[in-house]
Amino acid sequence: MSGPNRSGQEELGRVPVERIDESSEFERLRLTAVEPSKAATARLLALILIWTFAVVLLISLAIGCDVLNRSTAIDDKVLANSLEFVKATSSIFTPLLAFVLGYYFSKREG
Repeated sequence: MSGPNRSGQEELGRVPVERIDESSEFERLRLTAVEPSKAATARLLALILIWTFAVVLLISLAIGCDVLNRSTAIDDKVLANSLEFVKATSSIFTPLLAFVLGYYFSKREG
């Protein structure tokens, strides 16, 4: 039976539906979803990259110092081996840092 309910029995079991985003309370509180902006995301990624570079550079310098400390005589070969970690680190991170810093400072100027 799909006609109108005359007895009112079914009406007691229904729960009124209200869209929360159309309510006056929602408008009063002005609840909105907070999403990070592109600039905030770019800044966070830049900071992560710079700190990662700093940590990896310090680790590579520590490895180079350890190589120099363990060698009995310091010659050109030992010195080249100790600097190999720093060279590898700089060759990996330099293009990334140039890209991130270029992007960051180009946004600051404009």
